[in-house]
Amino acid sequence: MPNHKLLERQLKKYSTPELLANKHFIRFIEAVNDSYAAYDRDKELSDHAFMVSQEEFGEINQKLKDEVDVRKLSITKLKETFNNIKADSSSDVISSDNDLLEIVDLLNEEINRRKQVESQLLIAIDDAEKASLAKSEFLSIISHEIRTPLNAVIGMGHLLLKNNPRADQVDNLSTLKTASDNLLVLINDILDFNKIEAGKLDLEYSPFSIKKLTKDIVSANINSANERENRISLNLDERLPDYFMGDALRLGQVLNNLVSNAVKFTHRGFISVRIDLQKLKSGSAVLHFSVHDTGVGIARENLQNIFVPFMQASTSITRQYGGTGLGLAISRRILGLFKSDIVVESELDKGSKFHFTLELNTVDAEKVDQLENDIAGFSLKNKRLLLVEDTLFNVLYATQLLEGWNAIVDVADNGEIAVQMMQQQSYDLVLMDLQMPVMDGYTATTRIREFNQDTPIVAITASATSNVRDRVIECGMQDYVVKPFNPDDLIIKIKKYLY
Repeated sequence: MPNHKLLERQLKKYSTPELLANKHFIRFIEAVNDSYAAYDRDKELSDHAFMVSQEEFGEINQKLKDEVDVRKLSITKLKETFNNIKADSSSDVISSDNDLLEIVDLLNEEINRRKQVESQLLIAIDDAEKASLAKSEFLSIISHEIRTPLNAVIGMGHLLLKNNPRADQVDNLSTLKTASDNLLVLINDILDFNKIEAGKLDLEYSPFSIKKLTKDIVSANINSANERENRISLNLDERLPDYFMGDALRLGQVLNNLVSNAVKFTHRGFISVRIDLQKLKSGSAVLHFSVHDTGVGIARENLQNIFVPFMQASTSITRQYGGTGLGLAISRRILGLFKSDIVVESELDKGSKFHFTLELNTVDAEKVDQLENDIAGFSLKNKRLLLVEDTLFNVLYATQLLEGWNAIVDVADNGEIAVQMMQQQSYDLVLMDLQMPVMDGYTATTRIREFNQDTPIVAITASATSNVRDRVIECGMQDYVVKPFNPDDLIIKIKKYLY
């Protein structure tokens, strides 16, 4: 084998032929040669390993530097975030650079503080819910206490007007009707606003005449307009269909609010009420409603305030003209349920114009005419009804109304008596008051349903809160009518369950 180059040079310089001929010396030289070769291999491997380690070390070192930079940036961001969280502090609460542990400690403090705030908020929410429940209960009670006598006032006025009064009595009875209707509107506004706030005001759809609805609203405001020496004109598009499907009560509420406001804020002026047909489609029509007056007007900066609940354009308005400041707020919310909105154009001392657009489904006139004919010829002949009512003047009104339709009427002045009478006598229908002494209407209905599942029971209640319907159905009644009620509405309910 060839010798290592370094060993070869040493042999040439120091060896002799005699040494090179000695076999023992040759073995020694071979061992040295192998050592040189092994050393070269080890050195080559060591150099390669060192080169690789240098590259890896550089990469690791760079990664460490990057991680340090990220850590510094993270700490900086944490400091900024925490200083933003500590909104109650006027200066930065963390300023040192080596502050990770400080940040953790302060975050723990902030978390504990937030937990205390959350606990206080939960208590506040619970108090608010209790207050809301108390408010609902109060409204239910005050609604019942006001609506019960108001039902008799409106009802008796209705009966007196129906009984051919003298000419000099008609004006007095009309004034009584207008005043009681206005009181009812005021009460309804407060209760409806409560329903709207709770998200429990729903539209009820039934056929109605837009022409009759508008004419009735204008007629109801004529006396007030005359008192203020105003003139009202009603302009109805000749192309308007006769009947529509919708919530006539809520639409009438909006229109009445607009017309009564126009009358109230105008003196010796003019009020124009218009309904124009914008587009007639297959099965529906787009209508534009507008109420224009020449009254006091509204300053530009106050135009949005008039839609804020319990607010009017100015405090002097409340003192001079009265009102709760709820009418326009409720009108806007109701129109929102119709997927519309109210627009106001006004100039101070020159008048105002309120207008909105609705798309309503049309209804076959023959079907509605048949319904109206049924109401006109309504009779309860040979029908026996049980009226459960504890207030005497409401008994007088309802009894006269039902007997006027030829019904046989028995009266129970509390729920316990009603249960006993239902056990002894068969009735075609029961009209059940809800709040009564001894036994209320809910309990009485539950008792009756234990032995009688068939006789229809319709609640007649002065409570107008949003949960009445659910409770009425839950205890076994079929439906309810809210006092003060329109006789035509009662007819529709009775016909629904008797014919």
